[in-house]
Amino acid sequence: MPEFPGWDHSSEFTEAYRKAVRSRSRLSKRGPKHPPIVLRTGAEEAQQALEALELGLQRSSRARGTVPCTPYAHVDWRGGSRTELISRIAEELKKNAPDEAGRMRLPAYDLLRCVADHRAGTDAQLADRVFARHRGRATAVLPTRDDTGPAINAGFMTVPLRSVWSVAERVRLKLWERRWEWRLARRRRYRLLWPENYRGKRTYAAALDEFLRMWEAAARPGSGPRDADRWDGLLLAALMTDLYGHARQGLLHPGRRRRRPRHALLLNGARTGPGGDGGSAAVAGFVRLYGDQQRPSPNAATVVVAALPDTHDAAPGGGTLEEAARRLDPVRGTVPTPYEVRLARPEPGSRGITVPPVWTPWVRLRPGRELALEAGALAVTLWLTGQLAFVPYLDSPFTDTYTRCLTGTDYVRQSEAGGPALPAQYADALEMIAEQNRVARTEGEPERTVTIAHVRASMAPNAAERRSGAAIPELRGLALAQQALHGLAPANDNGIWVRIKTYDAGVQFRNARKVAAEIVREAEKDQHLIGVTGFTESRTETVEALRMLNSARIPIVSSTATAKAMEVGRYYHGAAPNNKREARVVAEFAKRANTVRTGEDSCAPAESVAVVTDPTDVYSDELGKEFAKDFRSAESRIGYIPGGNSGVVVPNEPDLDMKFSMSEVAEAVCSRVAGKKKTLVYWTSRVREFDNFLETYQSLSKCANKDLTVMGGNELTNAALSGGFVGKSWLHLYHTAHMLPAGHPDRSATAKAFNDAYTEKFTESDLWLNDGHAALAHDAVQVLAQATSQANAAGVELTRPNVQQIVNSGSFDLEGASGRLRFAAGSLQRPLNKLLTVLHHGEDGSAPVLMCGDSGKNIDAGKEWQQGGTSYDCPQDE
Repeated sequence: MPEFPGWDHSSEFTEAYRKAVRSRSRLSKRGPKHPPIVLRTGAEEAQQALEALELGLQRSSRARGTVPCTPYAHVDWRGGSRTELISRIAEELKKNAPDEAGRMRLPAYDLLRCVADHRAGTDAQLADRVFARHRGRATAVLPTRDDTGPAINAGFMTVPLRSVWSVAERVRLKLWERRWEWRLARRRRYRLLWPENYRGKRTYAAALDEFLRMWEAAARPGSGPRDADRWDGLLLAALMTDLYGHARQGLLHPGRRRRRPRHALLLNGARTGPGGDGGSAAVAGFVRLYGDQQRPSPNAATVVVAALPDTHDAAPGGGTLEEAARRLDPVRGTVPTPYEVRLARPEPGSRGITVPPVWTPWVRLRPGRELALEAGALAVTLWLTGQLAFVPYLDSPFTDTYTRCLTGTDYVRQSEAGGPALPAQYADALEMIAEQNRVARTEGEPERTVTIAHVRASMAPNAAERRSGAAIPELRGLALAQQALHGLAPANDNGIWVRIKTYDAGVQFRNARKVAAEIVREAEKDQHLIGVTGFTESRTETVEALRMLNSARIPIVSSTATAKAMEVGRYYHGAAPNNKREARVVAEFAKRANTVRTGEDSCAPAESVAVVTDPTDVYSDELGKEFAKDFRSAESRIGYIPGGNSGVVVPNEPDLDMKFSMSEVAEAVCSRVAGKKKTLVYWTSRVREFDNFLETYQSLSKCANKDLTVMGGNELTNAALSGGFVGKSWLHLYHTAHMLPAGHPDRSATAKAFNDAYTEKFTESDLWLNDGHAALAHDAVQVLAQATSQANAAGVELTRPNVQQIVNSGSFDLEGASGRLRFAAGSLQRPLNKLLTVLHHGEDGSAPVLMCGDSGKNIDAGKEWQQGGTSYDCPQDE
């Protein structure tokens, strides 16, 4: 019986290996990804080590002797190309798959091989002919009609059997094409089969053309390593996609319990052939390619251990098996990179390690019996559900009786501290940016100095809107981002200096198009103008301006704008979550949270919602529609256009109840709240209209001084945190924010550093410390700066195309002051699972009651929220 060689920490490594293979829950869809481990050692020790690890992938069966516990491939590679190695791995996986777990299907990989082998003229050698149906599409040839042979006589009509069979073949081929077309266009895990820069329509025929083009580039005489890497990368991506699909089986799949362990790849490239390096080059190339493909791939169900000779191409320094064991137990979110361990011959007398089977089933049932038991259990469960349907109407321990209002505890206190007037603070913020621009001009290196354009709105005309607006905190966030970058740039060869050129777009961005045209002209002169930020409001004018910038191929990272309509093209990115995510999170929260008052000290979840929206405002209209779609019990939306509807075309929408004065809005809300006691008002209009609504509701409606529960977006957050709703005890207000309050324990190190810098400059009593505008503006600059720094590290010019390519790479990841900004594949315009919080506003201030999203790397928070003793999952981005 082979034993793992007795190196130092061999026992820790083998145990970590067994745990990595066996511990995947069958209900887990995206577990942590395990990096490939490379053992640099002699040929004899490599063979002994991998044979011992293979032994742990097998178990004894009373009926069939030794059988595999999980699909695995143990390849002793002694010579051949990397493409042939991948082919051998696929064959071994199919051969070493447990029968009880169902057939190991590799449809994407077999499709690629079938297309390539057909073009090469070797497809007759394929052992599996099931994908022969693809050849008809690959060569644009369909089965021909044939009227000879037997026929079916149906009265006056005679139908040849061969014609029926020909039509059936054609129908089957078309259905097969439609199935693959749906996979390639809709299924997320098949996206890696398309080139990153592919912009055409994703059809089955287009995919075959792309596959053939990549294969021909790799197979033609004189092709380079880059072409081979692309084709092998495509093969490996297809293989990893299939393995991920094999692991993700539904709850009722009869093979699910037997698919609990991960797949294992054991590759031996340590043998040196007589004419060269043997299999080491192919195995080393496979490990490198696997590491590159593993980052964007969703596959977390494969463990790779490879053995290579300890030669000059090994990584400098020597890892340890102890560290390798730790790498085999990664935390979620860790970026997997290959890890090499250099191992000499074990000391004489050292004892080897026996590797027991990684997994053995407790109950040995055949799939058919297990499926029958599951069907019986499901029937019993449905019967019990029907029998116990009356339980909610009884006063029983099964009834959820928790009625305490969800109000939070850690209140954010806001006070209007003494200081300069608001216009003076606005001027001071502009001067901070000007001062940092002078630092960039005098101290920065010209080749590492870039320009960012900032589009801002003019200050609001009255003091209340200035306090609740974004003008001052946004400028402060930009300046603090510059200050942080300029503090790091001198000591970092890849650091950059940033000049920020601000453009005033007028009140409510009325001149946004004019400013955008000016920026386009400036960008044509200055290649070091790498991007644009700002655009704090989602309005028609800002959407049109963004279209101009996107057409000019200028990268944009907006700060607080949330409308999905702002996502006008691939050059737009936002630091805040869009309205679709906000509506989904808040709707799920409103369905379960005790927010609507039912008594003096009791609350209940909302059963009905009155959505108040402005149909002519991009932000308001979109957020209202998204929320109404997610909250099915919402009645028709209440529409109101500020300033009357003179000259404005009123939308004719069946679910929109238009009102033409604020008194009519107040009466409509009062009627719905009085008609259904558990009604929540979801306010998506701007804060100016909300102030007007509260005064009208209290003075003119029949519901004055009666409890009113309102849920609103970040428009209300600005006013709430600046003390705008003090003294309204009848108002039960919840509002969203895009950052965690200062002092919250789940902030990242970047968020803490930003809060410290902000409070040091503007004190802890500043009005805008917790409203999110400064943090989002800071993060928007940091996204462009980080991409520029990565371009500098890669040795490319600091230009807009290079910056855009890095942000759109599908792996851009940034720790921000407002949470983690991860522009992953499939979510390049908005960060994946961007942080969103809901705060309750009361007499003591505002306190967070919900936090959903990614606040930072390796921070285990934002996945669920609690009410009483019950936890609820946060919605995740699809």
